[in-house]
Amino acid sequence: MISWIVIAILVIVALFVIKIGYLRHKFSIIFLILLALFLYITVNIVTEKNNLDFTTTDGLFNSIKVYWGWLANGFHNIKEITGKTIKMDWKSSNETFLKEDSNKDRNKNRK
Repeated sequence: MISWIVIAILVIVALFVIKIGYLRHKFSIIFLILLALFLYITVNIVTEKNNLDFTTTDGLFNSIKVYWGWLANGFHNIKEITGKTIKMDWKSSNETFLKEDSNKDRNKNRK
């Protein structure tokens, strides 16, 4: 009896491991598709805005430099925004703002 329980548990664990492997494979495919779409869209945007030339070798290397510069600038901007957002004081409230609003409400009620 116990051997059947052990076998059933091992089968369930094996099916679970296979399912996890399938999900990992599925997520990696979705990630690669999203990465390809990101690269395609951003290369098109940079190419259209900067009139890049891919017909010569110098133009190709110049295009790569412009794209990497654009991409690095975008990541730098995200880093700056994130840093400033983290440094903001999210816990305290501006009590003078609240008092001013309540004073305005009181003055409106008096008139």
